[in-house]
Amino acid sequence: MSSYVFDTEPLVAYLYDEPGASRVTERLRAVEQEAATGAISHATATELVYKIARLETGDPNQTPPGDEEFETARRDLRIVRGYGLTVETPGWDTVGEIKGAGGISLGDAYTAALAAEREATLVVGADPEFGDLSVDVELSRIRDDPA
Repeated sequence: MSSYVFDTEPLVAYLYDEPGASRVTERLRAVEQEAATGAISHATATELVYKIARLETGDPNQTPPGDEEFETARRDLRIVRGYGLTVETPGWDTVGEIKGAGGISLGDAYTAALAAEREATLVVGADPEFGDLSVDVELSRIRDDPA
């Protein structure tokens, strides 16, 4: 059975119908149909909520989100979790090892660590941080260029 760990970028692509969304949909449907397992890290859930809330303002770099935007973001998290994604926390030691190797944000280190621990395919976007990980993880890119 396939196993997937999703980064934030592919989930945003799915929710906003950006390039690569169909590839995310395929994987989410596989999880929903129990042909695969799927997970996100707690850091990814956090990123998804704040990024969507900021996008919903219409001016994500200038306007702080309010209650309405955060409610939309929480709803969107419930939508992707509705496919059967679990929210998990990888071991701090694995996260520390990946972050310690450099070149990766803490949130992405959590995502990569969860994929490594679950021996899952890491579903990512065009984010270059995943190109040279210190752990052996299979990557599945939904697109080559940022949206």
